Amino acid sequence: MKTSLVLSDYVFKQAKKAADASGKTISDVIDSWARSGLELSSKRKRKPATYRALDLGIPLVDLNSRREWADLAYDDEHK
Repeated sequence: MKTSLVLSDYVFKQAKKAADASGKTISDVIDSWARSGLELSSKRKRKPATYRALDLGIPLVDLNSRREWADLAYDDEHK
């Protein structure tokens, strides 16, 4: 398929270098890069992580009290 693309100067220069080094056309090099990117992105799709609840026991501070949280944090920093 023939199409037009707008590429950054950097990408074009790198594609030209790769094409010259490999004896391929710039189109072949960019097509190869695009295919590699598609394969990589399809491999990265993972199932969402699942988490299970843990019972950590009775809280040592009142979880609804910012004051207790702040006191605990201050005490930990200054021990």
